[in-house]
Amino acid sequence: MTEEPKPCDLLVTGDLILTLDAASSTLRSGAIAVAGKTIVDIGPAEALRAKWAPAREIDGTGRIVMPGLVNVHNHTPLMITRGMIEDVGFAPMYTPGIPQGHWLTEDDAYALSSLGMYELLRAGCTTVVDFYRYPSSCARAAAELGLRAVIAGRVHDADPASLATGRHEYSPAIGTASLAENAALIERWNGHDDGRIRCDWAPHAPDTCSDDLLREVKKLADAHGGNIHTHLSQLPAEIEAVKERTGLTPPQLMDKLGLLDEKMIAAHCIHMDRHDIELCGKSRMTVAHAPIGNAKGGRIAPIMELKEAGARIALCTDTFSGDLIEAMRWAISMQRINRQGNVLDARTVLDWGTREGAEAIGWGDKVGSLEVGKKADIVMLDNRSPSLAPLVDGYGVLVHSASGHDVDTVIVDGKVVLSGGRLTLADGDAIVANAQKAATALWQRAGRQPIG
Repeated sequence: MTEEPKPCDLLVTGDLILTLDAASSTLRSGAIAVAGKTIVDIGPAEALRAKWAPAREIDGTGRIVMPGLVNVHNHTPLMITRGMIEDVGFAPMYTPGIPQGHWLTEDDAYALSSLGMYELLRAGCTTVVDFYRYPSSCARAAAELGLRAVIAGRVHDADPASLATGRHEYSPAIGTASLAENAALIERWNGHDDGRIRCDWAPHAPDTCSDDLLREVKKLADAHGGNIHTHLSQLPAEIEAVKERTGLTPPQLMDKLGLLDEKMIAAHCIHMDRHDIELCGKSRMTVAHAPIGNAKGGRIAPIMELKEAGARIALCTDTFSGDLIEAMRWAISMQRINRQGNVLDARTVLDWGTREGAEAIGWGDKVGSLEVGKKADIVMLDNRSPSLAPLVDGYGVLVHSASGHDVDTVIVDGKVVLSGGRLTLADGDAIVANAQKAATALWQRAGRQPIG
């Protein structure tokens, strides 16, 4: 007797499904069945159509289906500096003559974060780690657009106005305020929408946080759980400031204070000697590798050395671009230049942008691959695009030739949040216009009249 098809909420089909699971399973003419927020079956499309009776089917003819990308370090309100910071500096917080984070209002942060979240979704990022001033604005933007996000505040006690002029001046009042802002974020947003939004702690960097502030963050983060997100060994000025204050390198200081461990996700990790690399590797921390930003600043991080020492590597775009596929390409190119050899391949960096990132933030059982029991975070790319042909193994052309603009449909928690490249839960055109309005006012304050 033939079994009646079981009900499910969604059936997603595709010409090719790249599961990116541990076995690198792929399916030609495959399908994914979704019940609620969860993947309940994966297999040949014909077999799943006979097995399941979906409330809705998304026809994946001409589509490559893959897991949503995981972007482990970003500051969406810093969209304000994109296209300008690249020619005048490297890290906005340390660069004079541009809009500074402490100039933003809560509404500015929301408008700019919405723009950043929109771009991330448009490029296939379904999970993002985002932290900045007014973190509740970042959480609100992610929640409204439908992303899965880890949000944190920007904890520091160095005066940002002084940093832009090259001075490190610490203020207990600034530190207390930034801690309170992060605590309020956690109280309001942690666990939102059945855990789609999580909140963590984020000390900005070892030079912008005093030792006492870092100790306090350690205590609060241990009580809270989750990760600690930070910048580490990003700039020579950071190294000099930490050495002058403590006599230690930034990794040594973080280790001394108990923060350098498998819970730390640290962006950049550029200026490290062999001892720092070994220390980071031994700690099993995660490097949030930002190859685009690093290269635009004329820097190459010792990523392969850190990986060989034992550190986990995950990918991020860090504001310069929302396109994590582009970041994969840059990661390969920069390490091949650095090591003068073919040291990275497409499959490896795809893992960095999916499974490794998911594992790093503690969501390896939820996202990062397409598997039964995991969340239905699914990306569909238009493989009729000339940049996705010819298709051979699926991995090579995706990483070396495709871009976020090839993304057509994005599903998060079983809900379609991008269709035909357009947001389904918000007005993308209005988001762009609102961000431009906020940016125009802020750049005028900095003495520059935008042409738009």
